[in-house]
Formats: sequence, C-alpha cells, structure tokens
Amino acid sequence: MSVLVSERKESQFEVVTFADELRNMMIELMQRRFGIKNLEHMVRVQYAYGKLTTENIEYYQSVLACSKQNIMNIAALLTNNVRAANSLYPVTEDEWRKRRDFQNSAIVNCELLIKELQHIVTLFNVDVNIYGRYINAIDREIHLIKRWRQKDNRTMSTKKGSV
Repeated sequence: MSVLVSERKESQFEVVTFADELRNMMIELMQRRFGIKNLEHMVRVQYAYGKLTTENIEYYQSVLACSKQNIMNIAALLTNNVRAANSLYPVTEDEWRKRRDFQNSAIVNCELLIKELQHIVTLFNVDVNIYGRYINAIDREIHLIKRWRQKDNRTMSTKKGSV
C-alpha cells in the first residue's frame, strides 16, 4: 500500500537524529566556553611569553563570541540541510539532484564545523584532546551522510536501469 506524498512523515533515521545530537553537543561545548578555563589568564600568559604583541583581552572576547555565533549558524544549517534532504522523496532525476545537493551541503557544514574548532584550538591554545569527542561525532555524521548518498545512488541507478 502506498502513502500519498503529502501524508508521509519524516523518518527518524540515524542521520537526522544524530545531526540534532551533534547540534546539542556543539551548544554544550559553547556553554563550556570551548574548554577555555580563564581567557584573561590565557591572554596574559601568551603576552608574557611573547606570543602576543598586545594584551588585548577584549579582542579575544569578541573573537570567542564570533566563533560561538559561527558554530551556532553552521550547526543550524547542518540540521536544516539534513532535514531538507530527508523531506524529499525523489522520484525524478531532478528531485534526486536536489536531495543530493542538500546532502552535499550538510557535508560541507560538517567540514566547516571542524574548521571552526581547529581555529579555536589554534587561536586560544586549548588542549586539543578536549575536542576529540566532537571531531569524532562530526566525522560520524559525515560517514552517515555519505552512506545515505551511496544508498540513494544505488536506488537511482536501479530506477534508471528499469526505465
């Protein structure tokens, strides 16, 4: 028995649910200030060792706030792209391409999250071991999306073969 497209519900498969989990993990990391215990102390120590030319704490506070906003935006885009791809039920090749574009955008969002975290580690000189859990989670989401794309490719190739 088939279900009308308008009556279909979004599936709760792992790619979608894990994207939401990943977004919550990023929020948790930001609430913990990315593992930066004392920003003022970090700036003073780096200035004392000559790694910084000025002791400008306000600059680093604004950079931290900007990084938080960037990560929030990227994580939101990631979940939106995954949900948008999941909401499409491709029948035609054009619909399949649109779904694939959303999947590709979600992978790009994951890569941007990694880039932002690397930037924070470099700029604020935090312990990289703190980020292992988050990088592994992002890599897992990338892997899930790629598996999903491969499944779509197989489905589309069988549809093309049967036409």
